[in-house]
Amino acid sequence: MIIFSSAVAGCDRISIERKAVNLARKNGRRLEIINLIDEMVKVANETNPYINPKNLPNLDIENIKVLKDHTLQRIKERVKEDPKKDYIIDGHMSFWWREGPLNIMNSKDMKVLNPTFFISVVNDPRSINNNLHKKKSWEDKAIDEYQIALWSELEAYTTDLISNSVGKRNYIIGAREDPRTLFELIYKDYKPKAYISYSIEHRKSNYEGLERFIEKIRRYLIVFNPKSVDIDAYKISADERLKNLIFNQTVRRDFHLVDQSDITIVYMSDLVYSSGVDGERMHAHFSGKKVLLYFPFERYSPFTPYFVDKMYKSEKELIEEIKRLAKVYSEGKRI
Repeated sequence: MIIFSSAVAGCDRISIERKAVNLARKNGRRLEIINLIDEMVKVANETNPYINPKNLPNLDIENIKVLKDHTLQRIKERVKEDPKKDYIIDGHMSFWWREGPLNIMNSKDMKVLNPTFFISVVNDPRSINNNLHKKKSWEDKAIDEYQIALWSELEAYTTDLISNSVGKRNYIIGAREDPRTLFELIYKDYKPKAYISYSIEHRKSNYEGLERFIEKIRRYLIVFNPKSVDIDAYKISADERLKNLIFNQTVRRDFHLVDQSDITIVYMSDLVYSSGVDGERMHAHFSGKKVLLYFPFERYSPFTPYFVDKMYKSEKELIEEIKRLAKVYSEGKRI
């Protein structure tokens, strides 16, 4: 099995991927990470010892394509040699080079690799920027957080286009996501996928209860958590242009998380208004997805149950329904 992992430089996807590798090892699976850029440099060094990750984008684009094609063929041969091992191929759909994108991958490349599915690992631009400053290959590059945000969205958007063109799914995963999410996407696809929707702004006092609930439902579901990407720093940003870009990207990203899930679970343990929760449950409802609402209160608006399949006052009752849906899903039926 091959999973193609797309991300921008500095995203720190290796952290969640290594944890998934460790989980695989503990469960008797063999999972290995292959970095496409490192492999391209190895191939290039056979004829040109001066090529490295830092200056690789300086090559003529046609030379980069030839180099990439040779590298993909070698990776394919390597995978064939050990069919009992699974692989995460780390790559970029593009470089951000000299103030703009430089295309790297295309649908033809993915037909060579034939990944089972794609992932796009995403992180907040500030964390990415901090990580880039620590990388020698980026020490003399001028790239700001606005450009990082553009590159990040371009990377995920291009991965969506290419994955759709070869008939495969692309899952967005936050860099701070629980590694069990990635591990289970690879090895437990019999479990339904769920997006957990809640008010991030007003639930800080009850995060422990929320996280206990998420831990319980992980037994039955593959969970995508919106807190896996931190945008708090931008809520008080003086740069309105960057702030608006991050906010708009957050909405599009969370809608993508809803779209890649089978169920949206709305967790409302506080009576506070959240435009994000409203938007997400309506998006899920209008997309034909099942929406379950935890709402432990007696009084509510006529609009509260309108955009959900069922409301639950009890966590226990909700978890029983989740268990039932997981069983239905594992039997290959629609939920």
